[in-house]
Parts: sequence; C-alpha cells; structure tokens
Amino acid sequence: MAATNVHFSFKDAQGRPKTGTLHVAPVRRHISGSTVVVLGGFDVTLGSDGTATVQLEPTDNTFAWKVSEFPDDTDSSFERVVQVPASTSTVEYTSLVDVDSDTLAPALNTGAALTYLLVSSLQDAQALSAANPGQMVFYPEGQAKTVASQILEDLTGARAVVEAQSAVAAQAANAAQAASDASQAASAQVTAVSDSISESKSVVESHANEALTAIDEAVKSVKDKASDVSGEDRTDTVPTDSADSASSQEA
Repeated sequence: MAATNVHFSFKDAQGRPKTGTLHVAPVRRHISGSTVVVLGGFDVTLGSDGTATVQLEPTDNTFAWKVSEFPDDTDSSFERVVQVPASTSTVEYTSLVDVDSDTLAPALNTGAALTYLLVSSLQDAQALSAANPGQMVFYPEGQAKTVASQILEDLTGARAVVEAQSAVAAQAANAAQAASDASQAASAQVTAVSDSISESKSVVESHANEALTAIDEAVKSVKDKASDVSGEDRTDTVPTDSADSASSQEA
C-alpha cells in the first residue's frame, strides 16, 4: 500500500512559524496478513516556515501513529495518537482522527471531557446555553413537557387559523369567479339583444321603404288615371254642329 503524505504546520502564540522537532512512532506492530511489519520511529525537523511533509503508512485496526510534538521543548510538548487514511493527495495533520492508544478506537470527543450544566427552569437553561454554546445544559423534565405542550398547542392554533383563512380565501375566489361568469353571461345577452334590435331595425326600414315605394307608385297611377278622365270630359263638351252654334248665338 502506498504511503500517504501528511502535512505538518506549526506557529507560536504570536502567529510566527514554530521551528523544532517532531517524533513519529507506531503504536503496536503493524500486522499485514501473516506478516508482522516493523515500523520504526523517526524524527521530523520543521522548516523555517514551521512546516514539513512526511510520508506515513496508512493505518488500519491493528496499529496507529503517535506524534510527539516538540519532545525537547518542555513548554510546548504534546502527544497525539492518530489514524492515517490511504490517500493519493496530501492530508493535513490537523484533520487526522485521534484514537485511544489502548483500543485504537476513535476518540470522538478529541480527548475533551464531557461536561454539562444543570438548572431548574427553561429560562435559566436558555440564558446559560447562550452564554456557554459549547456545553450541554439540562433542566427538569416537567419543564420540558410543559414547553412542548405549549408549543404543540400554539402550532395547533396556528394551523386552525391558516385553515380558516384558506377557506375564506377559497370562498372569495369562488365568488369572484361566479361574478365574472355572470358578467360574461350578461354581456353576451346584451350583445345578442343589441344584434336582434339592429336586425329588426333593418327589416323595418326595408319594409318601410318598400311600402313608400308602393304608395308612390299607387299615387302616380291614380294621378295618371285622373288626368286621362279629365281629358275625355273636355272633348265631349266641344260643339260639333254649326246649326246648333247659330241657334245658340241667336238665343
């Protein structure tokens, strides 16, 4: 199995590169199948920038790596037992998982002791939790039940309000739709009546024109006939006998 590159970087409290020496050694022997792999410890010297990159054998459940940070510097001497994953890319030393040196099981709390705070009320718990975000705060179970019941009641009430508002909104939407449909129907009826009136007007005007034309023709016919009758009467009264004319003159 190929080794994994692990990158180390150290600085002092003022942010300046920390130079010095690290000591890296295996915890337990590395057993691979039927072979015992003996891995020796070695020192790592940090550069002037406080960094170094080291190749380490990936660990399994049979061994881990112990890193002694600055073993010769009693003011900054620390130890870590870590797992090293199999990786083709460089892995940061700070991202390695800490394990228990006896069981090799991951130390999920990274070595920090679990502490908690105990208070008597929810209000105190909220205040203490806000002031101590990294710690657990406990308060009596009865308080939790009361708060949970109140939250549930509030949620139930809010749901009822939302449902009622939704029903009112749905009714308003239905009423608006009905009004719109009625308006469209009324508009269609008005248009139909208007079209009917226009059609009736056209028919009446057409019939009126026909009637006037017929009347004009009848009047003209009567006048023509009256004119013919008057001409005949004048012709009948003209005297045609000279004797009758003479007698008329004598008289």
